[in-house]
Amino acid sequence: MNEALVIFLRDTLITSGVAVMILFGFSRAIGKMWANNLIEKLKHNHAIELEKITKELQRESDEKLTSITHEFEILKNTHLREHSDKLIIYRTAMELVATMLAKLELIVMEKRPPLTDIELETFEAERLRIYAYLAMLAPQEVMDANDNLTDLLLEVVHQNKQTDWITIRGLALKLINSMRRDIGLNKTPIQYNGEL
Repeated sequence: MNEALVIFLRDTLITSGVAVMILFGFSRAIGKMWANNLIEKLKHNHAIELEKITKELQRESDEKLTSITHEFEILKNTHLREHSDKLIIYRTAMELVATMLAKLELIVMEKRPPLTDIELETFEAERLRIYAYLAMLAPQEVMDANDNLTDLLLEVVHQNKQTDWITIRGLALKLINSMRRDIGLNKTPIQYNGEL
């Protein structure tokens, strides 16, 4: 009987072992299937979330790009308008300087008498007009160059200061060169290479 019991237990254990193995295999397959389903669901949810984040970032990026582009256009137009205004102001100022220098050159070279009262009044109006024009947009470098030229011209006109045309022309060229640097036409300074 002992032997029959042993056989029974052995067969029961074998059957139970097979059943356990089957259950283990079945539960493993189900677990794997659930895990795969869970992973697919997570992947799907992450893909949706990623697409949402991507769209939001793209929208923000587009808005910022539009804003930057708009600001750039405003700055560009402002700069172009300022540059155009400077060209007009500098041309106008230099026309007035040229008119003043034409008379003063003759005085300095002693080819004409000092300015008449009417010419003095015109000189004062022109120098103030030049200063006002330049003060609108010119940087300090241009203003300083203008001040240096104007101070010498005032001394010549009002105090009969003796100077030479080379000094006046040098100060006028410094004014022109400072304007050229400011508007970026050509940063290389010009100089007088003539003989007089």
